[in-house]
Amino acid sequence: MKMLEKIASFFSKNEKEEKPIEITPSVLSFDDLLKRSVLNVWKLVDLLKIHLIYYKIITGKGLEFDRLREYVEGDDAHMIDWNSLARTTKPFVKVFKEERLLDVVFIVDVSNTMLIGTTELIKNEYASVVAATLGYTAHLIGDKVGLICFSDNIKAMLEPSMGIESVLTMVRLLTQKENYGGGKNWSVLPKTVLETFGRDTFMFVISDFIGYNSMVSDFIRKSANQFKGVVAIMLRDPIDSFIPKGIGYIYMTDPLTGEISLVNADKIRDEYNRITKQEEKRIEEDIIASGADFLKIHTDESFVNAMIRFLRRKEAMEWS
Repeated sequence: MKMLEKIASFFSKNEKEEKPIEITPSVLSFDDLLKRSVLNVWKLVDLLKIHLIYYKIITGKGLEFDRLREYVEGDDAHMIDWNSLARTTKPFVKVFKEERLLDVVFIVDVSNTMLIGTTELIKNEYASVVAATLGYTAHLIGDKVGLICFSDNIKAMLEPSMGIESVLTMVRLLTQKENYGGGKNWSVLPKTVLETFGRDTFMFVISDFIGYNSMVSDFIRKSANQFKGVVAIMLRDPIDSFIPKGIGYIYMTDPLTGEISLVNADKIRDEYNRITKQEEKRIEEDIIASGADFLKIHTDESFVNAMIRFLRRKEAMEWS
């Protein structure tokens, strides 16, 4: 039985309030989102030298080897070519050239399940910070930036382009309330994404992945096979993953039907926590098996810290 079906069975034992979901999207202001993303970028630049990390880890091959030149004082010792030193007794360093530009595309889930939360930034607000931060980073590197917002249809689309205006347009789209809300329909993505973008595309998929099914798995797998790389970012509110003790009755929403139920959280806590843990692990394993990278972030933690862990893990894998 799927996670949602099991949780729905819990609801049937409790008092139900059958009424349609009416969610008014909460979004960050243009200035607030831009400020948060710029601050995050420079934290990453300072801590991880993002220009090198971005090319080497995020894009895969990173910098392409060009030539050797003689070492001069101040050069990075890590770039010394030890084979040439052994042959000539003179130190030479490796010089790299940048690969051709990438289309860095952000697929952002803006459906109803992303519009709720219990932390300072709810999921859709947090997702906008993640997308804007990485989009601005891509701009600094010199890549093209694109965006697709989806729920039950394509809510907004920005074709990949260069220049700061592409980042500012992304921020504007992510701060417009009319681009949020609706059911989660992954079937609107494959045709648009797979037929629009070429092989030199790197894609970030930002979603809570609630309601994950074979259609999502197939889309991720095909994207990973077609594009330069795919990173799936599972963004969840803490309550999506874990119900703490002693919180009493809470309202819970079935993300598929929109039904709202008043539930005694203490009665379902253990089973709910067990099911969600299993489900999140299954999603992670399935996405990784598809050839994509996976990162889970809760909205009560720092995106920068989560990204640093992810990049360092990738770096360790590169060197292993």
